[in-house]
This record gives sequence, C-alpha cells and structure tokens, in this order.
Amino acid sequence: MTKMFKSAMLAATAAVSFAAVPALAADAGGATLVVDFDQVFQNSAAGKSASSQISAKYQPLGAQRKAAFDSAVATYNAQVEAVKKATKPGAQPQPTPALDQAGQRVQQAQDAAEQLNQEVNQVVGYVRSQIIDHARPVAEQIRAERKASVVISKDAALASDPANDITTALVQRLDTAFPTASITLPQQPAGQAPAAANPNAPQGR
Repeated sequence: MTKMFKSAMLAATAAVSFAAVPALAADAGGATLVVDFDQVFQNSAAGKSASSQISAKYQPLGAQRKAAFDSAVATYNAQVEAVKKATKPGAQPQPTPALDQAGQRVQQAQDAAEQLNQEVNQVVGYVRSQIIDHARPVAEQIRAERKASVVISKDAALASDPANDITTALVQRLDTAFPTASITLPQQPAGQAPAAANPNAPQGR
C-alpha cells in the first residue's frame, strides 16, 4: 500500500515537462528560489503521516478487494472449462446462466477494486493540496528573509543554482507548522461533484 500511495502521489502531482508553474510567493527584485515538491511530499512529516494513515486504512481493503477479484476470476475460469467440456465436438460453446453470473461477479469485483483505487487517488490529491496550502506561507517567510523575488517549483525551472534550493529549509519549517495531514475527504454538498484540482497549484514531478 505504501507503493500504492507513492504511485498515486506521483500521478496526482504529474505535470507536463517544463510547464509554467505559478510562483508560491513573489516580490520585486532579488533572486529566484526553488522548491522540489517531490521531496516535500515524500519527506515532510505531513507526507509521511499521510502515507502511514493511507496504508493503515486502505491496505486491508485493498487485500480484500484483490482476494474477491481473484476468487471471482477463478470461478469464472472454472465455468468456462465446464462449458467447454459440455460442448460436443464441432459445436459452438453456449454460455450458461452460471457462466454469465460468474462473469458479472468478475466485473463487480473489478469495479470495486477500481473504485477503491479512485478513492486513494482522491485522498492523495487532498493530502497534496493541504501540504501546498501550508507550504505557501512558509515559502513566503523564507523568500522575505532571503530578499528573493520569487519561489517556484523546481519543475518550472530549466536550470537553477543549488544554493537557491530551499526545499530542506521549507520541509523543516513545514514539519513544525503542519506535522500531520488529514486523509478524510471533505464532505461535498448533495449533488455537487468533488472540486477539481487547482490548475494554478505548484506541481511535483
């Protein structure tokens, strides 16, 4: 499930290479500072906390969904063999009610697994948005201290001076300001779809 979290996190933060990413903080004059959000998501206390919470909640569910799918597939395959054995030489196999039901159970099990995966992706996206929201004031604080003009995601820079990478400093301060992220999705009003990800949010790689 930890791998599932990391894969979902990477998927949730993927962006087109060298895409323009809005700055976290800006002012007139000064240097440009960069933040590696891959490292922020993976190494911050909030990111690690979310990973542990997601593993604890979804790993058992994932195992159950996988077991249900494997069982449904085994039953379906057994029904396929039964139909083959019951078919006379030269005749076309005819689906049976048992085979149809087994196929439906496979589809239901697959749908349940996909639904769980979608939920994990939504949770990871929510964790990501929390980390970004809390990183903004920290980035602004560091920018002001260093008298820099802007703080951007490392992905937005074709090249940058390592001395201007404030990822470590940002993570250290973020850990104090925001040590734990929630994995409980906000309740949406009835009939309202979940909010889309903010296109202006900084991305990881």
